[in-house]
Amino acid sequence: MAYKISDACVACGTCIDECPVGAISKGDDGKEHIDYDKCIFCGNCMRECPFGAMMDKSQLVDVIKHIMNKKNVVAMYAPAIAAQFRAHPGQLESALLKCGFSRVWEVAIGADLTADMEAEEFEERMHEGHKMMTTSCCPAYVRAVNIHVPELSPCISDTKSPMHYTAEIAKMKDPDCITVFIGPCLAKRREGMDDELVDYVLSA
Repeated sequence: MAYKISDACVACGTCIDECPVGAISKGDDGKEHIDYDKCIFCGNCMRECPFGAMMDKSQLVDVIKHIMNKKNVVAMYAPAIAAQFRAHPGQLESALLKCGFSRVWEVAIGADLTADMEAEEFEERMHEGHKMMTTSCCPAYVRAVNIHVPELSPCISDTKSPMHYTAEIAKMKDPDCITVFIGPCLAKRREGMDDELVDYVLSA
């Protein structure tokens, strides 16, 4: 799973209050427990926990090992990362290359593909008489609908996310490369686990 509750938990109940889908509850031991069948991996619990007890299961060590073994590891960063670090054009790319990544892709290139294909899909669906279509870009939203509001599932776009299309481009350029998505969204970890083109996801 993308995260778990550590021994730092003091059973204060904050995560229970902040979970939008009721995926966290107290067990017989008095501690909070996550029901992963309900969890949408939105990250609310991790962000709001005052004790840092909600632990992100990082894949950073695995990525570093591949880089140290001279593997062809490519970084795919979300545009939000550049804004988060207030990087000037080219700075983030240079930093990632100095960290050992062999190539850097900005996920905005995948976002352009997603936008174009979603627009075409929307036009087709409206022509077929559909009443609405919602995005497929946010894995937390897609999981929330499929689990908690399944009647809306047919409305979700079939177009893949920007992360997927960027990974597809990276694999087309070099089928043997190891793709690493870097972004601020915890739900992308869950999406990456389900996407054979995305090898690792780092939350920043």
